[in-house]
Amino acid sequence: MPRKHRHPPHPGRGLVALWRAREGITALEFGLIAPVLLTIVLLIVESGLLLFTQAALDHAAQDASRLIRTGQVQLAGNSATPFTNQLCGDLSHLLACSAIQVRVQSASSFASLNPAIPVTASGAMQNPGFVPGGPGQDVLVQVGYQPSYLIPLVGSLLGAEFGQLLVSSVSFQNENY
Repeated sequence: MPRKHRHPPHPGRGLVALWRAREGITALEFGLIAPVLLTIVLLIVESGLLLFTQAALDHAAQDASRLIRTGQVQLAGNSATPFTNQLCGDLSHLLACSAIQVRVQSASSFASLNPAIPVTASGAMQNPGFVPGGPGQDVLVQVGYQPSYLIPLVGSLLGAEFGQLLVSSVSFQNENY
């Protein structure tokens, strides 16, 4: 029976053996890549939710603005109630109605309307108002919503401490009702 010869310990032999070993390398590689991959997936999911919310806000703002354009709001005493009820009805499945901000302004020409949206330090719309105008007047409706992030890490990566203000703007000329 041949006798096994033992080689004397070699100073670099353990590192070479470790370098050539393949057990567990997949887990190690996944451990190194997983945080980056997970962050990218979370950014994609969060961006998709923001885009979906923006699309829903656009649709609801257009739908509710029809009440102003056709004079239904003005004939109800210029009350914002029919407008906000329609808006909240369209968005109730997605977000809280109390978080929706509305700014409606009217003028005799579109050039007289101010599309700039002043915001507070927390990112909310400042000075919201409701002036639906009369027959034939030009109107600018701005509906704002400030969603919170599902994953706070995403908000900090995007630099949005309080969330982003999503705004849907609709401009039109009132019908001669």
